[in-house]
Amino acid sequence: MSTFRLHIRPGGGLGSSEVSFAYCLALQVLGVGWPTYLNTACDSWEEYEQEASKYHDDLSRVRYLRNEVKKDDLIWTRDAYGEYYLARVVSEWEYLTSEAALDADIVNVVRCEILKVQGIDSVPGKIVACFRPARTIQRVSDENMDLFSRLLWNELSGKEHFPISESFDGNIFPFLGSEETEDLIFIFLQTLGWIVIPNSRKGDTMSFEFYLIHRDSFERAIVQIKTGHSSLNTDDWAGRSERVFLFQSNGLYFGSENPRVECIPPQVLQRFMTQNLRLLPTATVRWMDRVGLAPTPTLAS
Repeated sequence: MSTFRLHIRPGGGLGSSEVSFAYCLALQVLGVGWPTYLNTACDSWEEYEQEASKYHDDLSRVRYLRNEVKKDDLIWTRDAYGEYYLARVVSEWEYLTSEAALDADIVNVVRCEILKVQGIDSVPGKIVACFRPARTIQRVSDENMDLFSRLLWNELSGKEHFPISESFDGNIFPFLGSEETEDLIFIFLQTLGWIVIPNSRKGDTMSFEFYLIHRDSFERAIVQIKTGHSSLNTDDWAGRSERVFLFQSNGLYFGSENPRVECIPPQVLQRFMTQNLRLLPTATVRWMDRVGLAPTPTLAS
C-alpha cells in the first residue's frame, strides 16, 4: 500500500478547478487529463497511448498514474478552496470519454472512495508540504505518513479497512508544518533568554527566519530553520556578525565547527517539548499525543 498526493488543476476542458473537483466527487474518481479526443472509450492502455501520443508530447504523468497507483492505495488531494480529502483507490486505471469528463479535464482516472478531512489541523505538515511542488501527482515517501493515512482512513470511514500493527517512530517533526516548527524554535530560544524581535519575523526574509537579542548579554542572533530533507551548511554562516542558530528537523547538518554557529539537534528540541507541554500550542500537543510522545490530558495538569 502506498500514499500519493494529487493536484486537481485542469489545463484543458473548462479550465475550472471547481468544476473538475465537483466532477471527481460526483463520480468518485481521481485522475488527470491528456485526452485522446476520440468519441469512443479506449479499452486498453495500448489503444489510449497510441491515440493520445498524436496530441500530447509527454504522457509521463498518465503513465505514472496507470503504473504506480494500485487498488487500496491512498491519495491525498484538495479542492480549490484548500479543503483536504483522503481517497482510497478501488480500481485500476480507466479512460473516460464523456462530455463531463472532457469538461473537467479528468479523463485518465482511478475509481475511489473519497472522504473529506475536517480541518487543516488534521493534516500533517509533511502532507501539506507535498502540495507545494507543481507536479500533478507524486508519492508521499514517508513511513509515518503511510501509517497516519491508514489510521485516518479507518477513522474517517468508520471501518478497520487497514489492519494496523505498527506504531509511529516517535519523530514529531514530519507532522508539524513549517510555521509550527518555527514557533517551537521561537519558544525554545526564549526559554534560554533570547527575546525574539517580532517585526523581524517576515515571510520575505530570505537568509533567516527571525532576529533575537539576549535579555542579559544583549548579544544579537539570527535563526535559520529547514524541514524535510534540505540540509544546512554551517560554513554558509561563518561570516555573520551575529550569533547563528540552525535547526534542521532531520539533523542534516554539515560543514566546519564554529563557536558562533549552533546546530540544534532535533532530539534536544523534542525533549524540550515533552518536558514543557504547557508552553506549547494546543495543536502541537495534539500531534505529540497522536505519535505517542505525550498524552493530551497533561496539557491541563
